[in-house]
Amino acid sequence: MNAKQPMFVAWGRDLNFIYNDDYAPIFGHRHPSALGKPFAEAWSDIWSQIEPIVIQTLSGEANFHDSLLIPMKRLGYADEAWFTFSYNPVHGEDGAVAGLLCVATETTRQVLAERSLKAGVDYFQSMADEAPAMMWITDPSGYCTYLNRRWYEFTGQTEEEALGLGWTKATHPDDQQRATDVFVAANAAQASFYVEYRLRRADGVYRLAIDKAEPRFGANGEYLGYIGSVFDIGEREEFEEALRESEENYRYAAELNPQTAWTAAADGQLDRVAERWRDWTGGSGLGASWGEAIHPDDLQPSIAAWTKSVTTGEPYDIEHRVRMVSGDYRWMHSRAYPRRDERGQIVRWYGTTEDVHERRLGEEHLQLLINELNHRVKNSLATVQAIAAQTFKTAETFEQSKRDFSGRLVSLAQAHDVLTETNWSGAAMREIVDRTVGPHGGSSGSRFHLQGPDVVLDPKSALAMSMALHELCTNAVKYGSLSVEAGHVEVTWRAIPSMNGLMLSVVWREVGGPVVTMPTRRGFGSRLIERGLALELGGEVRIAYDPAGVVCTIDAPLNKGI
Repeated sequence: MNAKQPMFVAWGRDLNFIYNDDYAPIFGHRHPSALGKPFAEAWSDIWSQIEPIVIQTLSGEANFHDSLLIPMKRLGYADEAWFTFSYNPVHGEDGAVAGLLCVATETTRQVLAERSLKAGVDYFQSMADEAPAMMWITDPSGYCTYLNRRWYEFTGQTEEEALGLGWTKATHPDDQQRATDVFVAANAAQASFYVEYRLRRADGVYRLAIDKAEPRFGANGEYLGYIGSVFDIGEREEFEEALRESEENYRYAAELNPQTAWTAAADGQLDRVAERWRDWTGGSGLGASWGEAIHPDDLQPSIAAWTKSVTTGEPYDIEHRVRMVSGDYRWMHSRAYPRRDERGQIVRWYGTTEDVHERRLGEEHLQLLINELNHRVKNSLATVQAIAAQTFKTAETFEQSKRDFSGRLVSLAQAHDVLTETNWSGAAMREIVDRTVGPHGGSSGSRFHLQGPDVVLDPKSALAMSMALHELCTNAVKYGSLSVEAGHVEVTWRAIPSMNGLMLSVVWREVGGPVVTMPTRRGFGSRLIERGLALELGGEVRIAYDPAGVVCTIDAPLNKGI
């Protein structure tokens, strides 16, 4: 009765309950009325669970139970309680079992504490194993006592291989000593731990990892070790490398591209311009400074077009002149297109500026050529019309007129050929003479003696000179020096300085032909040479009928080219 251990004796036929003071709290509100009552009545709510144990004990067999769950209503409501107890048979004077002795200790608090601890451990285990990082714990000596599931999955190590300092074996051989030294030094100082190293993955591939930990301290400030985590940053490193590669690709594409790439914010302010713009203009082009390089006549149209694009979202497309570092202006073609978010809002502009100066000049030159061609076609048709009218008007026979007309058209065509080869920019005097007299040069080409400098005639003068030379050749073949085998023609020209610039002086001289007499009438060819050529050249043309041979002298200004 005085023992400091809860005890009771169930005695007699009805197993009447006799218990000590330390057992009374177990009965709760049933004390003291339970004293002396039969076991089945005192513990009626648990009798069905206890009866088999009682029967076993009354049969003479002692038994022991550790933290057995016994639901009871000792406080008036259902309650779970755990007890560690032993039932021992008690013999009477006749040696028969007359009752039982129970020595009991309630372990409810202990069980619940263990359950709570286990739940905490299970919770931590679950949380740690499912964490996206590899986690580890050490004791104060630095011995690794725990690594979560992620570590073992990632590295392929077993617990036997990883615990202690075995985790260092998973680092790259070149990083192992450094990682160990950093860890040991931090542990000795009980300080935060951080190190980067290459960690071997289960497939043998090494990945860059960050290992970071914080020291743990108890309630009294004692050092308990580390809790740390390891992050695989290989993907981040690969992403960063891919980002660097992408930026390098963009930079090379932007800087090496013959176009100047640029970007602008949604409000139209340029925030990135390729270095080529600075090479071109000497300025950065950022913000609104790009306008400083635009030709004054093109600035407002460019600003208006860009403002409209930024306001409406329409693509930007304009050609304008940009001032180069040299001070010269070159034509540029600027274009930009917007990038929109999922709501359709413009978040950025991407543009390029391309040097199109040569193309623009080419287009302007082409337009000039087209205009010139239209003019020349009209003039040529007028010339053909005049040739036809004069040829057929003065011809002695129809057959003769056809031959003369055909020859004059061929001469006109040859002159056009010379001009076409130079894009109608002009023709060299020697080329005009060679093309015109070539068909009459004989088998050896020696019937013409040509001499003169490199002189270039404008298109109008080139056509007139070609037609005049053709008429001179025709007359020489019919009546002059080219009508006999021994005859030939000397054609000389030179450029002579004058008060109004250079003068072209051309002399056509026939040698070795029949004796020349003054013609009784002036044909179309003579009029074409004397009047038409003089008019076209803006100079003077003279034909002399020297008995030794016809001499034609042409004097005209060369202001239009030499």
